[in-house]
Amino acid sequence: MKNPEFIRSRWFEDIPVGEFHVFGSHSFTEKEIIEFGKKYSPEAFHTSPEAAFDTEHRGLVAAELHLAAIWMKLMVAYMERFATGVQDGRRNGAGVSVREMQWFKPVRPGHTITFTYEICEKLDRRVRDKWGIIRSRNEGFNQNNERVFSFEIDILAELSPALEMGTESGI
Repeated sequence: MKNPEFIRSRWFEDIPVGEFHVFGSHSFTEKEIIEFGKKYSPEAFHTSPEAAFDTEHRGLVAAELHLAAIWMKLMVAYMERFATGVQDGRRNGAGVSVREMQWFKPVRPGHTITFTYEICEKLDRRVRDKWGIIRSRNEGFNQNNERVFSFEIDILAELSPALEMGTESGI
């Protein structure tokens, strides 16, 4: 397979605080909620519409980690498209920590969640003198624009080699 033409590089220094992306949306079905629940979170409110009515959720809801898994799937697909034409587009993206993961509202069959990502900070830290750390806020909103899910993740982003050679000023 022929390598694509690279149209730009993308280094830590090129990533602006405030950069915002919508990864996409996903509609949760009863079938997939039950399948995920049976496999990864076998509680009545994830696996049985009938039994779920007798729980605190008063009905079937998606497992919290189901939302995280769908976020990951949509994020990877989106970033693959976003990196097209970026020289070594894989140099950004290794996650090093997840913070403050929260679920605010239940996600039920038929709900459509839209997942977003925003660079909220560039940490004043270097890893092995080659990597900077960016922090992103990641959220999911339901069809009524209510936030149902959020977390922050710290991601490694490679520093420009020009900085190592002293040809550009620091951050």
